[in-house]
Amino acid sequence: MNDINQPEYLDDTDPEKNWDYYRQDHGGMITNHNGMADKLLQNDDLYRSMKGDWSRTAWNRNENIRVTTGREDGKFYIKREQMNENEIKLRVKNYRHAAELGIPDPLAPIGDDGKLTFKWMELPSVISIRISDQYFDGIPWNALKNDRTLKAQFYRVVETEYPEYVCYPGGKLPIPVAVAYPTKKGEKKYFKGH
Repeated sequence: MNDINQPEYLDDTDPEKNWDYYRQDHGGMITNHNGMADKLLQNDDLYRSMKGDWSRTAWNRNENIRVTTGREDGKFYIKREQMNENEIKLRVKNYRHAAELGIPDPLAPIGDDGKLTFKWMELPSVISIRISDQYFDGIPWNALKNDRTLKAQFYRVVETEYPEYVCYPGGKLPIPVAVAYPTKKGEKKYFKGH
C-alpha cells in the first residue's frame, strides 16, 4: 500500500509548474493543443475593438426598454431608456383621477379593514433600477420589498422624486413606518453606526 504521507515523499524540491497550462484552455475547441482562451488572447482585432470605444444596443422581450452598453473614453457605461414612459404617466394620471372620484379598483389590494384599497404606484422598470442604483447599492425592488424599512424608504423616494408615478389618491402614500430618507450614493451620511 502506497502512503503518500511517507517522509521520503516530502523533500525540499517544489514541483515545477507549466504556466502555459494555466493560460490555455486545452479543451480541444480549436485544435487538440490550443483551446478557445488561447485563441482569444491571440486575436488582436478583438482586443483592439474591446480596448477602444464601442457600444451595443439590445431590447427587452417586450421591446419597450432599450439598453445600450459600451465604452467611451475608457469608461464603461450602461444606458437604459424606457420607451413607454409617457403611456405609464398617462395611465397613472387616469388611475389617480378615478381613485379621487371614488371609483373602486377591483384588482387593487385588500386593506387591513377588509375593504378594497388603491394600488400605490406604477413605476417604470428603468426608474426602479435608477432608484435602486442611487439609493440602495443596486439591490433590486423585488428584494427591497421584502424588508419593511427598505420598502418604506423606497416608497419615500418615489413619493418625493417621482410623484407622477404615485397612483394613490392625493399623491401621498400612506407609508405605515416612519423612516429616514435614504442617503443618495456619493452624498455624506450624517449619522453613522458604531
